[in-house]
Amino acid sequence: QQISKALQRRSEAIRNAISRYNTQAAALNPPRPPISWKDIAEYSFLGEFDLLRHCRADVRDNNWAKPAFRQATVKFFRLQRAHEELVRVSVEVRRLWTSIHDEEAHTTKVIDELLISDRPLASELTKQHRPRHAINQLHLHCLEEI
Repeated sequence: QQISKALQRRSEAIRNAISRYNTQAAALNPPRPPISWKDIAEYSFLGEFDLLRHCRADVRDNNWAKPAFRQATVKFFRLQRAHEELVRVSVEVRRLWTSIHDEEAHTTKVIDELLISDRPLASELTKQHRPRHAINQLHLHCLEEI
């Protein structure tokens, strides 16, 4: 899929290269088979790419063209992204923890003030806040595990 997207972005240059290759391939003795855009779009990995095999220097022997090196590179970059994601998660955990604590402190303060000025409203707010408080405590426990 990534190869297909890259091919689409560079399609004009690739079409020109195909045309030049087909002209040269026909002139060889014995002639090489021509290739088409469809052939190139269907290649799933570099080793199937006959065009590279018939070049002056066979680039398939370079380290970057070998599957093991490509896979190691992909894994390396995935590991880098994972480290970045851990930093992001750490920041988000702190933000959520702070938000929950701030909300709990604010709600408790409002309920305490309402106990003085409007007891029925304070009672209703306390009743409404209990399920949220229980969920917040569960979330805080999970955040502490992280």
